[in-house]
Amino acid sequence: MIDAVLFDFDGVIRQWDEPDLWTFEAEAGIKSGTVFAAAFAADLHDPLTRGKLTWGQWRNETERRLVIDHGESVRPIAKKFFQFEGRIDAEMVELLERLPSQLRVGLLTNNHDQFEEYLQRMGLEDRFDAVINTHRIGVAKPDSAAYLTATTQLGVAPKRCLFIDDLEVNVAGGQAAGLVCHHFQHRQGLIRCLQELGIELIDLQK
Repeated sequence: MIDAVLFDFDGVIRQWDEPDLWTFEAEAGIKSGTVFAAAFAADLHDPLTRGKLTWGQWRNETERRLVIDHGESVRPIAKKFFQFEGRIDAEMVELLERLPSQLRVGLLTNNHDQFEEYLQRMGLEDRFDAVINTHRIGVAKPDSAAYLTATTQLGVAPKRCLFIDDLEVNVAGGQAAGLVCHHFQHRQGLIRCLQELGIELIDLQK
């Protein structure tokens, strides 16, 4: 039996329409993926998700590295990159609304110090019984401690919690921590997984 559903955020509820990001670079004659690669370098992004860097420090250091490699002309592209906030998937928000009320619903995200403000601004903070931002707890997926912190906050045993993530490495981490896991690729696949676990979505039109 599943007592709680724990969602990843980016790549599941929020989508990053990469073509928009690549357009910024193409307009400046920079190779696609350049800014993303700099921002998400392990030695920079990992400290952000573990609370060792603030969002502002992450942005400034990313820009500094890009300017060293590509010159001052890259600054406007970096600015656009950090202004881009992705897209909330309305169909996934509807799925959240249709989960049975007896289920606890949580969010486990490798994120930064401005995430909670963003979630509130998007009107999503009340969709979850617990929001676990790894920046606040000092450990990030796929570390087992991140998942176990989440299940503790949800008040459920790991084996009775379904964890959903789009990255295989994070799914593997959840499995190692004892959670039931689903590798998210699309909404219909998740619905099938829920059905197989005996979780039927509520019909909001009734």
